[in-house]
Amino acid sequence: METPDMLRVKEKEEEEIRQRDLRRNKEKEEWARKQQEAEEEEKRRRQEEEIRKVEEEIRKKKKEEEWKRLGSDVIQDLPPVPAPIKSDNDPHALKAWYLDDEGSREPLTMNSFKPCKRAGAPPVTLKDLRELGIVLFHVNLNDFSVVKQIIRERNYKHTDEVRISQTAKDEAFLERWFIEHYNEDEQIRLITDGSCYFDVRSKQDKWIRFQMEAGHLVIFPAGMYHRGTLDEDDYVAVYRCFNDAPRFVPVYRSSERSDSNKVRLNYLMKLKKGDVATENRFL
Repeated sequence: METPDMLRVKEKEEEEIRQRDLRRNKEKEEWARKQQEAEEEEKRRRQEEEIRKVEEEIRKKKKEEEWKRLGSDVIQDLPPVPAPIKSDNDPHALKAWYLDDEGSREPLTMNSFKPCKRAGAPPVTLKDLRELGIVLFHVNLNDFSVVKQIIRERNYKHTDEVRISQTAKDEAFLERWFIEHYNEDEQIRLITDGSCYFDVRSKQDKWIRFQMEAGHLVIFPAGMYHRGTLDEDDYVAVYRCFNDAPRFVPVYRSSERSDSNKVRLNYLMKLKKGDVATENRFL
């Protein structure tokens, strides 16, 4: 026969079981609710992504149609693009050098506007830059025919011009320009006035700096890490040509998937073959 104490213990055990079952049911319901919310959020994200892709495709087609409509009238019947500059003895050749430790640092400082040449480092030649994918032309600023020829042959779609100095642009622009990044499409930088520095990564991942002056036109390959900064003259006007993106859209090295992006992997594959410029059909 069960005593009162035994009954109380039994009732307590049964209550604990009921409470445990209630907690489990509540946990299951909460888990199911979160799962449903996650699925709904993923469905919404996919729908938005599909809408964005469709809208982007429509914009792209409109831009291409506009380009074809206007482009043939502007740059029709131009001769082939002349050969890029390859000789370091050419009077318009870029001067390039390895950066010292101070110049290599981020973020932007007053030291970033100085040459910062590394003492005792080997010289950097145009051949070294070509192997990285840098292609150099010199443009007569009174005759943009070479620029138009490159735009036509390389199928560039967008251009703009920026004027940069510590007074003409806010500090945020200069700081962003100096952050290491690559672009997902091939791009042109033509200096129309003033001068500036560009830094690119060597095959050994060291910084190489070269100075661009008025008339220098450089083609940067997609997927190559680089950055830009003013020099001590504190002014540059840059004419920019974009192969696909209608604006400056950098992929920063600090971003989580920068090194796994297919554009970056494609660049590394070309770099491994020895000469990115040749792989990009600049002979």
